[in-house]
Amino acid sequence: MIALLCSTVYQLQQEAPRPKRIICPHEVENRPKYYGREFHGIISREQADELLGGVEGAYILRESQRQPGCYTLALRFGSQTLNYRLFYDGKHFVGEKRFESIHDLVTDGLITLYIETKASEYISKMTTNPIYEHIGYATLLREKVSRRLSRSKTASRKASVTTCEENAPVEKITSLVRRAALTQNDNHFNYEKAHNFKVRTFML
Repeated sequence: MIALLCSTVYQLQQEAPRPKRIICPHEVENRPKYYGREFHGIISREQADELLGGVEGAYILRESQRQPGCYTLALRFGSQTLNYRLFYDGKHFVGEKRFESIHDLVTDGLITLYIETKASEYISKMTTNPIYEHIGYATLLREKVSRRLSRSKTASRKASVTTCEENAPVEKITSLVRRAALTQNDNHFNYEKAHNFKVRTFML
């Protein structure tokens, strides 16, 4: 049963979109030293969306027009552009999990998004598959996956909003991805879904 679950999660990890860095064609003045050519300077959400070109897994970094000094990861997933507030303290993060590079952060995020998107479909298949029902795996697997999702959803409701003020305390942010996405208005500090890009290799 556990081997089956691990196999399925591993398969989903392999199917997840791969990161595609969109490089800025010119040198950006005052680019933070810890960001690379994926940084496009001060541009709007609309400009970022256009640069991504609707390509799954494509990403850029930008500085907020209305909040100078605040940096955002614009990531294309699920036929939409998701925006995440970026932080750096020697490592990159949007939640509690740190990464050595933006590429690693985006890779982890895409896998998490993909697995969460496919989880309900996986549970549905277990429910209707007579083989799993016969050997009693469906109920156990369904409950296991459901508990994981339930814990994540409960935690996401407890997530606190963080500001981009210098030295502002970064609240503990939960594991689901889309609550960390910024709202469409840069004036507001609301998030779509909190996220720490916490994906494991599931070696149970």
